[in-house]
Amino acid sequence: MRKSTRVVFLILGAVMMFSVLGWADNNNGNGPVQTGFAIVTPSSSPAGVVVFETFGERDGNATTQAGVLPADMTTDALVFVRSNGRLSRNLGIAITNPNTASANVNLMLIQADGTTLTTKVLVVPGKSQVSQFVTELFASMPQVQTDFSGTVRITSDIPVAVVGLRFRGHNFSTLPVTSLSARSDVPSISAGVGGPGSVILPQFAAGGGWATEIVLVNSGSTDLIVRVDLFKNDGTALTASLNGQTASSFMNLTIPPGGVLVLAQRDNNGDDDF
Repeated sequence: MRKSTRVVFLILGAVMMFSVLGWADNNNGNGPVQTGFAIVTPSSSPAGVVVFETFGERDGNATTQAGVLPADMTTDALVFVRSNGRLSRNLGIAITNPNTASANVNLMLIQADGTTLTTKVLVVPGKSQVSQFVTELFASMPQVQTDFSGTVRITSDIPVAVVGLRFRGHNFSTLPVTSLSARSDVPSISAGVGGPGSVILPQFAAGGGWATEIVLVNSGSTDLIVRVDLFKNDGTALTASLNGQTASSFMNLTIPPGGVLVLAQRDNNGDDDF
């Protein structure tokens, strides 16, 4: 399998067999790649917290990276699709369900002329993430494998978070996911995690040469205290080293008014990959 294909599978968590290969981790020694999602919870709501992240992979001195904004909890969303086998174009879709109950998600593949090509139903278990390429989701559609332009309409019986990653060979970027439904709060996952005012980042990657940088900004006029919790695709705790601390929950992070806090995997000089 070509490296570009392996990289794609790693970042989406679509083929977890690669996570046991133990590729070299630039900041944390040797370790497997881990993928999942993150939830940022402020101490009070509304709190004025602004959140975004950057993640990517280092190959020698080169870094491939993409910025990711928090996702709305939505029951109806739309994302642009463009796939081409000859040009190694593909779209990865990650759907995160932080609710306790399973989400029944319907994906409608719509062609450029507005007609529906096909539909597919996914069941995303509670507190879990499902991620696949459109070429996998709609493997029975030959035109998706060769050359396709259109959209995917994503509807769910309960609110979910969605992120789209557009690939061209080794390179990737995020695509806007437009929510067509009313915005919902991130549900409370456990005591102190989630709830009104919290933010969900539906894609997180660490290890195996991959790294994620989470940026927290306090737009308020008083000190802001937040916590950041990391989860694997199956909803269990994801342990990573951020700012020299190895944990799955990063508690009591204090940000002064107008201040910024960056959580990232760091080398011995305190630098991160971004």
